Amino acid sequence: MSTSRLLLDLLTTHAVTVLFSCTVTATTVLVTIRRALEGTQPQHRAAILRSVAEIARALRRRP
Repeated sequence: MSTSRLLLDLLTTHAVTVLFSCTVTATTVLVTIRRALEGTQPQHRAAILRSVAEIARALRRRP
């Protein structure tokens, strides 16, 4: 196996892993928003969405 093929396979694996991680994070945020908004009063929704946005930003900043 050549070095270029090995590097290409490594890059592809990394890209798929990053894509999977982003998908899981986005799905988690969407499910959290949906569950947080279930049964809430309209005046509380803005505060809930701000809190979820802070959580999403924290998830993006983690290593």
